[in-house]
Amino acid sequence: MVQYILISAAAAFAVCAFWSGLVLRRYEFSTDRFGGASIRAVHISDLHSTRHGKNQKKLLLMVKEAEPDIIFLTGDIVDDRKKRKPAFELFDGLCALGVPVYYVTGNHEINIRDLNDVTDKIRRSGVRVLDGECEKIVMNGVRLNICGISDPRSYDREGGYDGWESAMRTAFADIEDDSDYNILLSHRPERIGFYHELGFDAVFCGHAHGGQVRIPFLLNGLFSPHQGLFPKYAGGIYSVDKLSRKTFECVSRGLSVFWNLPRVFNPPEVVLTVIKSDDSRTDSSDKNSI
Repeated sequence: MVQYILISAAAAFAVCAFWSGLVLRRYEFSTDRFGGASIRAVHISDLHSTRHGKNQKKLLLMVKEAEPDIIFLTGDIVDDRKKRKPAFELFDGLCALGVPVYYVTGNHEINIRDLNDVTDKIRRSGVRVLDGECEKIVMNGVRLNICGISDPRSYDREGGYDGWESAMRTAFADIEDDSDYNILLSHRPERIGFYHELGFDAVFCGHAHGGQVRIPFLLNGLFSPHQGLFPKYAGGIYSVDKLSRKTFECVSRGLSVFWNLPRVFNPPEVVLTVIKSDDSRTDSSDKNSI
């Protein structure tokens, strides 16, 4: 009897630990610059050409049911080592929802030899591809300035940050003085201090894969690229509050599923971030301040 209970408990634990079904994770944070309005942003990252249902049906249904005003894709959607079709099924399906879709590259896209052809095809699907550029839009009565930057490896093949940071300082020199709400899309979450220095109000990132292995309430990630063991920015909402301004960073744990690199207590996720006015409650299940 005891043996049966132990085996059942172990089986239940394994199912929970290695479950790889999609989850919708919701975050909220506030600003004093929205005048009572709110923005619903769906954030997708690190698909790595994984397919979630035929023609991405499961993934697209989850996004649709989240009722986004805008969609952000923060890199490694196309994997340089895998077929591209699942990624383009996602691009096409998202654009069919009729809301703006913005995208920046990750380190795996940078490895694609015909990257220019790939990004041209992404643009033709209706996705806005950003690299050192900003696009001003008005959404729900709010003036947004949406900026994006490619992965650092597009500026330095060795993975250094100097050329990348220099390019960002030039491209986004006027951000701090901008009266709009400034949003940055970047693959790398570990540079949050630099994003804050540039004057961004909100940043959306991926790359960390949730630290791959999580222990609920105890460990928010075991290992992430470019952060190493016990990464500080593995997934969730983070903030920097210095120099009389605050920057929020939303880090997606990604959507990739690899049989040889299992996710432990770390299911693939779609993130819905609701940015509200200060008079609304700010809430998040994974929130950290610096």
